[in-house]
Amino acid sequence: MKQNVISREYKIMLKKEQFVGLRLGHLEQAECFWRDFKNSIQAVVFDTDGNLDKVEKQRTISFYDSADCYLRENNYVFRERVDLITEKREVTLKFRHPDRYISQDRDMSAADTENAKTKFEEDIKPPFLKLYSFSTKQPIPDGKVINKMNDPGELFPDLKTRLKSYQEDMLIDKVGDFIAKEMVIEGADFQIGNNPKVEAECALVAWYDDNSDEPNNPIVVEFSFKYGDDDENFDGEVAQRAYDVFECLQGMAEWVELEGTTKTAYVYSKV
Repeated sequence: MKQNVISREYKIMLKKEQFVGLRLGHLEQAECFWRDFKNSIQAVVFDTDGNLDKVEKQRTISFYDSADCYLRENNYVFRERVDLITEKREVTLKFRHPDRYISQDRDMSAADTENAKTKFEEDIKPPFLKLYSFSTKQPIPDGKVINKMNDPGELFPDLKTRLKSYQEDMLIDKVGDFIAKEMVIEGADFQIGNNPKVEAECALVAWYDDNSDEPNNPIVVEFSFKYGDDDENFDGEVAQRAYDVFECLQGMAEWVELEGTTKTAYVYSKV
């Protein structure tokens, strides 16, 4: 079944050394990055708005997999997020593949159909590498234990049919026994379409490790911008501006880590 790409998200890793102290509530580094970024794209976009000065989310992130990374080997990611303020838990199953038709050819329905949210997106990494991401998230109760493959299998029933050697009693655990503390900073956007108006929303994501020697220094930092349309009606001129912005971003050598490890790759490097 054809899925509309409802969002195009461009992601790039930043130099973590530039963001020391960010966790302590000092957002000057994020604001400084935004100022330099605005200057680099001013000839490309119609307008920029806001600033990277709002901490929108603070939560923990854990990835679950078997000891031999069976989910990842099959292009799946299963993660849990816990809001640090409300303590609400949420799990996401995501399937990613460079071939759109392979990615969309599955049923990502959740067991909790009432509160679940499914989306099909295009993720873009430098220089212009694309992955199609089909994902669904749903809340889970406080007492829910995640320790066997049947846990994601029951939460996302199609997984049972997609994994050729699915065993419900296969043990799963936090990948690398690692829990990331995540801070998401938002509040900024830029305009890449005029008629109709199209704005790309920006976010800076920093991860921290409370078990490290320097828990207030980020272990990975990612910047992203995205724009979307539920009907996948993406205009060529809008796409060109987004492409040009991404090229400008990759040229910001003071800030950008072109060979930087992605968040998911960082977690799995701990295995």
